[in-house]
Amino acid sequence: MPDLETLRHFLAIATHGTLAAAATHLHLTPGALSKSLKRLEEQLQVTLFDRDGRTLRLNLNGERLRPRAAALLAQAYQLQFDFAGEKHAFACRIAAPALLHVHWAETLATRVTQAYPKAAVGIQQMSEAQALRALVNGGADVALVTGGILEGLDTRLESCALGDTEFRVAIGAAHPLHAARFPGGGAIEEVIAHAFATLLTPPFAQLETGVSSDGWHDERFPRTVRYRSDDLALLGKLVRTGQALAYLPDRLIRDLGLDILPVSGCPYFCRQRVVLVFDRAHAPGWVAQVAQGAPWPALEDARASLMAGT
Repeated sequence: MPDLETLRHFLAIATHGTLAAAATHLHLTPGALSKSLKRLEEQLQVTLFDRDGRTLRLNLNGERLRPRAAALLAQAYQLQFDFAGEKHAFACRIAAPALLHVHWAETLATRVTQAYPKAAVGIQQMSEAQALRALVNGGADVALVTGGILEGLDTRLESCALGDTEFRVAIGAAHPLHAARFPGGGAIEEVIAHAFATLLTPPFAQLETGVSSDGWHDERFPRTVRYRSDDLALLGKLVRTGQALAYLPDRLIRDLGLDILPVSGCPYFCRQRVVLVFDRAHAPGWVAQVAQGAPWPALEDARASLMAGT
């Protein structure tokens, strides 16, 4: 009979698509994971994946097993949670795009560890579509996404709005347009005369069909994009040292230690609703206890609330 750990390995492979990626996620070697999968297939006397080079795709047997495996794991986690409560040492798995890690995933992780001191939190970087698939596959407990991807949401999943984030122009103190040298911000024509750093790939599904990877209307206000990278630490450094401006979510700008540059003469803005998504039928008990509740604090109060433990 398959054990729960073997089923967890199977779900990780189904989510990540390769032994190498699943092994990295589980902190195992690909060889150990391959043996686990082989053992499971021998126990069930079926193959579960179609092999295409290093890529593993669920076949019909795998698709049949996936929801059952996820349900069994969820029931096991819920059983332990019901009896152990806050003493339960469990793993909280949050899947989210990188732009939602700072502040949003951070706030959720803080709430989890405050309520359950023995919990271990893992924040996985995934696209919004991957995060939702991980929920269905049992590879994540909750997903943080934006409202633009909720149309046609899997009926097994439920969403809970957490708040809004608005994209603004990020600026560092060394930049010539900073308020210390340029009080009141700048007109749009002056802003786009300076170099920008942008994300290489769109962070949210709603931006994938837009005119730029970060939601800026380049068709109306074309910029000079000098740097492109998905590394937020690098983008933050480029802005902090005055080498570039960047169009980023307001909460992320604050948490990166950057300033917001007021821009006049631009009628466009990009606002995203941040949403928590979970599988109600299989969600661990901590989700209802921690993830839902009062709205999250406003931007100005977010950091203070975290520090105060509220």
